[in-house]
Amino acid sequence: MTTKITTLGATSLGIAVLVTLFTIPCAFGAGITANVPFPFQVESKTLPAGDYQFEIDRMSRTVNIHGPERSSAIVAFITTLATAPHTSATDTHIVFDKVGNTYALSELWEVDAEGVLVYATKGPHEHHILHVKK
Repeated sequence: MTTKITTLGATSLGIAVLVTLFTIPCAFGAGITANVPFPFQVESKTLPAGDYQFEIDRMSRTVNIHGPERSSAIVAFITTLATAPHTSATDTHIVFDKVGNTYALSELWEVDAEGVLVYATKGPHEHHILHVKK
């Protein structure tokens, strides 16, 4: 009887490991790398133009943003997961809300994944869409 319990325990552990391995890619996007040609706001910070890596973590509902210096990450909190993009679902892109000459990071869309909303501008604004080639 001890052998059956050990075998059952090992099987359960193996299944748990496989489930974990298959769900991790759903939680973390591959990331979006983009050259943002203008300064933009994230939370209360203004980031300079440059190359950025946006890593979406759907489990913790955050976006980690690594900028040109790569020394530290800026974290933006995801307010909403969206299922229907406003442009083609085969198009990876970043949406900035523009008011006057100020851009704020608003949405991130990856191919074959839910989009995420990190900021919604209240009042009149334009959407500026930065298309990203993968």
